[in-house]
Amino acid sequence: MTNPPLMIADQNRTIHAFSSQWFVDKGESVRAIVYNYWTMNEGWSPPVDIILSPLKRDARVTGVYLEPQTGIVHLTFWGGDGTDANIYYTKAPLAEAGRASAWSKPIVIGENAGDPELAAITGDESGNLAIIYSGRRQGNGLYTIYSDDGGETWSNPDPSFLTFSDNFPVVLDMTPGASGLTHVVWDVRDTGGNGRQINFSSLDMQQRRWSRPKVLAEVNIGYGVLNPAIIESNSELFVAFSGITMMQSSDGGESWTAPTIPFSLTGVNGVMSFVVDSSQVLHLLWSQRITGNPDIHGAWHSVWQDGRWSTPEPIVSGPAVHDLTGDNAFDPFDVRAIISQGDTLLVTWRSDPGLKGNGVWYSYTQLDAPELPVVAYVPPSEPVSMPTATAVSSADDLLASTDTSSAPVPLNVSQPSGVFFFENPAGIVVVGLVPVAFVLLLILSRALYLSNFRR
Repeated sequence: MTNPPLMIADQNRTIHAFSSQWFVDKGESVRAIVYNYWTMNEGWSPPVDIILSPLKRDARVTGVYLEPQTGIVHLTFWGGDGTDANIYYTKAPLAEAGRASAWSKPIVIGENAGDPELAAITGDESGNLAIIYSGRRQGNGLYTIYSDDGGETWSNPDPSFLTFSDNFPVVLDMTPGASGLTHVVWDVRDTGGNGRQINFSSLDMQQRRWSRPKVLAEVNIGYGVLNPAIIESNSELFVAFSGITMMQSSDGGESWTAPTIPFSLTGVNGVMSFVVDSSQVLHLLWSQRITGNPDIHGAWHSVWQDGRWSTPEPIVSGPAVHDLTGDNAFDPFDVRAIISQGDTLLVTWRSDPGLKGNGVWYSYTQLDAPELPVVAYVPPSEPVSMPTATAVSSADDLLASTDTSSAPVPLNVSQPSGVFFFENPAGIVVVGLVPVAFVLLLILSRALYLSNFRR
């Protein structure tokens, strides 16, 4: 029942994977964050557990970002349960990602996090970091936290998008833009899990400013619109969501094409992935089915060529197997993909979570694209500044090493810049209250004056 891993690629033909997996120790279950890596020549390394949640024994990895200039991996995870959860942050040198003691002690960077878990982390070439997560601090919505010192200190969480209802964001995806902005899409679902909106906005990390959100799609019936993905390719933005429905923008998200459905496949089967190879060819990976007798389910691949999407090719396909008790279920779901060295495409997926599940599967292919120069990663000559780690090095020590009596580490907070405030929905509300408060003060002052005058 493990989700496909979050993956990052270095410049040395290696893909690094982070997932959350259950262990049973002395009769008690605990979910830890697990690391392993993949190369074409060696395949997958053995998985090793690296991080525990300080809260509720349940750690669910939500975001991973590799800082190219330092070789540091920044990671966020959701820890807790449906009643009490936080977003945590930790980091480690990439060369030591498989050593639990190399990871910094997890710190709380977002309290009262939403459930289901949603958080993502990104950065820019200037060393700025931003974490976006689904929270309930001032109402259901997206909150953003910033760091300009490599994750040593973080700003207070700021509401970037509020639903002003019981609806809440569930899936978020983002892509760096040539303009220096980070383009972000997310879905909003009702309490029944049905998708009600797909939203788009752009984040300027240096200015800590969001653009005003745009609603790309909105429905009020059925499963609705779900699982958005976004990428910038050749100065054009592509967004895909359940259906599969496509939209494009050639002006940085200011305007969008009408929604189109480029494939004849049907169904809604989890997240999908855009990737771009070293020849600047755009690829889409996803799961759906071909209606027939029987239906053919599968994970599919298409490329953007000459202004159109190619005919989908199956990575794996066949009739669904609905095994609710064993491990033979087959119905591809949640396709995650990554490109290594510009020419190697690695794809992972699982079976529909409504089934019992049969693990996470993968496949890879060599693309008709040039390999990018290989750069072997060399650890920093000076130790990276990190707090003491609390993770463990083996599953046998998972429970014994956790101090359940200790409180989360207090956050070392730096105050955020105010320049982004007026682009924030909450900021607009607050600003709008200022003249109202001024008028009320005038009325109160006049009432007091008249009262004193009558006396």
